[in-house]
Amino acid sequence: MWGFMIICYTFMLFNSVNLFITGLSGYFQFNIFGADHTRFALFTILIFIITETIVMYFFISTGKGIKEALGKELGETILWDQEKRLKRKLFPQLMLTIFLVCTVFILGGAVDTQTSFAWLHGPLFLLAFFHHLWTLRVKNNSFKEQIAIISELEPET
Repeated sequence: MWGFMIICYTFMLFNSVNLFITGLSGYFQFNIFGADHTRFALFTILIFIITETIVMYFFISTGKGIKEALGKELGETILWDQEKRLKRKLFPQLMLTIFLVCTVFILGGAVDTQTSFAWLHGPLFLLAFFHHLWTLRVKNNSFKEQIAIISELEPET
C-alpha cells in the first residue's frame, strides 16, 4: 500500500509540473523538449488522466478492502461512515478537476482553429490549474484519513 501511495504522490507531482509548464508554454509560446504547446498539452492530458485514475483506484480499492474487513468484523462500523464521508469530499473534487482540465484541453482545439470560444481557454486554464492545486490538498488530506481508517482495523488472525 505504501508503495502505491508513493507512486500516486510521484505522479501527482509530475502532473502539477506538467500542467504548470504547459500553461507557461501556452502563455509565452515556447517549445518544451522540441514539442510545441499543443503537442506537450497532449502528453500532459494523457499523464493527467492516468494520474487521476490511479488516485481514484487507490481509494476505490482500499475502500473495498475496508468494507470487506468490516464484513469480517475486524473493525467498528463507524469506520464505514468515515469512509463514505471521505469519498463524498474527495470524489466530487477529483471529478471537477478532471472536467476542468479536459475542457481546457478541448478548448485548445478552439484556439488552434480560432473559433469564437478561443478567449475562454486562457482564463479557464487558470481556474483549472488553481482548482488542481486545491485538489492536491484535498487528496493529501484524504490519503491521511484513509490511512487512519485502515490503521483502525484489527489484523486478521
